[in-house]
Order: sequence, then structure tokens, then C-alpha cells
Amino acid sequence: MDKGASVNASAESTQHALFRESSLCLAPLAGYTDAPFRLLCFRFGADFAVTEMVSADGLARGGGRTRRMLRRMEGEGPLGVQLFGSDPSTLADAAAIAEGGASFIDLNFGCPVKKVVRKNGGAALMRDLDLMGRICSAVAGAVRVPVTGKIRSGWSEREENYIEAGRVMEAAGLSAVTLHPRYRSQGFGGEADWRHIARLREAISIPVIANGDVRSVEDYLRIVEAAGPGIVMVGRGALGRPWIFREIKQRLGKGGGARAGPAGLSELIREHLALEIEWKGERTALLEMRKHYRWYLKGVCGIKGIRAELSRAESREEVAGLLDTMEKECGETWKRPG
Repeated sequence: MDKGASVNASAESTQHALFRESSLCLAPLAGYTDAPFRLLCFRFGADFAVTEMVSADGLARGGGRTRRMLRRMEGEGPLGVQLFGSDPSTLADAAAIAEGGASFIDLNFGCPVKKVVRKNGGAALMRDLDLMGRICSAVAGAVRVPVTGKIRSGWSEREENYIEAGRVMEAAGLSAVTLHPRYRSQGFGGEADWRHIARLREAISIPVIANGDVRSVEDYLRIVEAAGPGIVMVGRGALGRPWIFREIKQRLGKGGGARAGPAGLSELIREHLALEIEWKGERTALLEMRKHYRWYLKGVCGIKGIRAELSRAESREEVAGLLDTMEKECGETWKRPG
């Protein structure tokens, strides 16, 4: 077997292992899906995850902060590195740098954020499928791991072209496509149209990963009903609820693969903070956890004052004391992981 055939066989084997129909994936969420949060989601049953969006320009230039985004914690499962940019050569170089610690490379063609779109990245590439194809071909040819891409339904309803984009990526040698069925013009508003996922699955032969508005077990069942069986990616539905992966697997009778996890929410928050401190140091971890507290404690009654104090806490011990107080005050209303 020649070297090229060996590489292709390896990529196909990895693809088969990662992209099973019933797989659950943690989506890339800027500012949230760092290594500690990903590790928690893996412990609760996520099958694979994708990093926060990484700038190909920053990575190719050797930026230290950008390279740190590629780091992973011991115990994490299969991990894709998501890259964004608009220059095929730069993206290929960045992918070659990232593949050392990556199970696959994911190309972002769906981010609607203005500062990304202004640089012709993210969803802007839905308006230039020729460039999208050249990017996909360049990256697929530069690495040995599988390459995937994430798209939206189009720039706008008038410019709907997700099927054409999917075919471009398939022809360029990508191993899977993730579809977030909203238009760029919608941002994160409105509702995801899961019927688009079903149509794309009929139009191309590579796996299509379903994404968008999966915030509960019931949402998971609805997206599978609307889009058909296949891989499902969970994003904002995992914020404050990393146990959603275990809940889904338990409903499907596949809960045995998930770790038992913390018995209660307070324990989970403590564990998350400990992982952030291990990863980033106490000062940075306390700042990073503020946004997570809001998600973890959403809907917990009668603790508005303590929640505000948590966001001002200056030590691990202070956080522990506030959590102790909440446990006493909330009693049976204290939410618990599934």
C-alpha cells in the first residue's frame, strides 16, 4: 500500500469512528467551550467536541494566545479544531499546525458575527462558493485527519444555497458537513428550520451533522424526527446543562457510556471551577466562571443576591461559601444534573 492510500485509509477509519449516526457532539461556542467545559461535557457523554473558533491568520503567524486555544486537558475525547479565515493557503498552513492534536479539522463557513464577516470569513463565504471550494480542497490536501465544514442555510432567504455549498464541500473531499439551518441575516434569532438538514442529507452522501435549537431531550427527539437519523450537535443547550448529553443517551437507552457525574449542581459548579483554576490559574478562572454562573443558576429561585455576589467573588473559598449558602436556602428547589 502506498503512502497516499495509507493516509486515506487512516482518515476513513477515523471518519467512521467519529461520525456515527447516533453520535452527540459539543458545538464550538466562542468564550465557552474551552478545555475544562469540554471535559465536563465528555464526562457526561458527549462523543466528540469542537474547539472555539480559531483564527487561521493568528495560528499561521504563530500567535501565542491563538496556539493556546489548541491545548486540551487529559481525559478529553475526540476533538476537532475549528478554523476560520478566507485565504486557502493560510488556512492550509494553519490546519497543518493544528492537526497534531486534532481528531479532525473543522472549517467555519457559518459565523454571522460582523467582525468575522467583514474579513470575508465565516458566513461571508456562503456568497462565494468558488472560494469555499478552493479553501476546502487546500485544507483537505494539507492534512491527514478528516476535514469537515460548518455552514448556514445561506446568506439570506433570497440567497439560500446550502445544498450547493454541501455539494461543493463533498466534491472537495470533506468528510462531513454541519448545517445550522438559519440564514446569516437571522443571526441567532428566529427558529432553525430542521427540514433543511433532511434535504441536505438527501442531496449529498457524506454525513450531515444537525445543529440548531437543541436545548433539551425533547428538542433532540424533534430534530431527529424532522431531519432523520444522524449526528446531532448541541451548542447553547449545553451551557449550564452539560448533563444534557447524558439525558439524551438515557432516553435512548445508551446512558451507560456517560460518567456518573456530580450528584448536584453545587458539586458540578465546584468541579468546573476547580478545572478552570487548574487550567488558567485562580484569578483568570474566577473571571471566566462569571458567565457560566449565569447559565448554571438560570431559573433557580430566590438567589439573585447571591448570584451577584458569586460574580464578584475573589477567591475559591468565597465561592465555596456562597454555594454552601445557596444549598441551605434552596433546599429541594436546587436543580440537579440529570
